[in-house]
Amino acid sequence: MTHLLIDTSVLVKWFHSEGEAELPVSRTLRRAHLVGDVDAHMLDLATYQIGNVLIRALRWEPSAAADQLDDLHTNLGSPLVMTADWLRYAATLAYHHGLTFHDASWAATPDRLNMPLISADRHFWRRAPPSHPVTLSPA
Repeated sequence: MTHLLIDTSVLVKWFHSEGEAELPVSRTLRRAHLVGDVDAHMLDLATYQIGNVLIRALRWEPSAAADQLDDLHTNLGSPLVMTADWLRYAATLAYHHGLTFHDASWAATPDRLNMPLISADRHFWRRAPPSHPVTLSPA
């Protein structure tokens, strides 16, 4: 079984279409997870990021946003929470690569969990350290 960490830039495409690029591949990844072909995961950070997108950017009603977050947790299971060692590694990446601690937390995943990060965030991908996330399509 292939385990993948899916970031917010991909997860949001699982349920929002308007103005989103890379929808077919994002939705294919979702279907692959739902039928058991891949095992997708998210960091606990994704819950807060998606909540912000739903409430602030997309202006969803609170109950609809909460329902969507419930669905993500149901489909993906409990979000992954960083360990102390993982946090230290993220701090090192942030310092040495000029990343925010937030971005460094996502970037630390491939090395700490031996699990590729799937991201559609080309800006992040260009700044990421050598353990590059896997993008949905090349920039």
